[in-house]
Amino acid sequence: MNINFIIIQLIGILAWLFLFTSYYRENTNKILIFQIISAILFGIHYYLLGAHTAIYICIFAIIIDYSYYKTDLDRYIFYISIPIYIIIGIFNYKIMIDILPIISSLIDGYTLTKHKKIVIIGAIVSYTLWIIYDLNVKSYTGAITDMILAISNLSILLFKYNIFKKDEIVHKLNP
Repeated sequence: MNINFIIIQLIGILAWLFLFTSYYRENTNKILIFQIISAILFGIHYYLLGAHTAIYICIFAIIIDYSYYKTDLDRYIFYISIPIYIIIGIFNYKIMIDILPIISSLIDGYTLTKHKKIVIIGAIVSYTLWIIYDLNVKSYTGAITDMILAISNLSILLFKYNIFKKDEIVHKLNP
């Protein structure tokens, strides 16, 4: 295996570590700082892989996270981001797979303005799209990161929100 490829994947692991530890920070601003560092590292990771759409998504994620850090205008930031994501998609489109990170980012941004259960469902869809993209561009650490996050969100959805209520299952089995 090529040493450059190993270094690229190690940068992805470092980015994942910052993302993972961001969820254990005490306040929103510290979470955002760790996520900005993660986005910078993932941007470098994708740059070295030649994954152009992901590079621009990471750069824009840094700007958005910084905006969230500086203001409380989450919904307005999302609405402003829509045309920018579309422009990123138009200028970076080469094959169909390039659209997945754009769709993922739009879903992610939209759901963040909604109820927590919708955020979790949106995250599962968003991470699934990134998994497909990551595997295509050989970002194996990115794919593993997204798998862990998708499974974590699915676990929260299944167990915290108890979507499999016993009464509903029994009723469906015994009409």
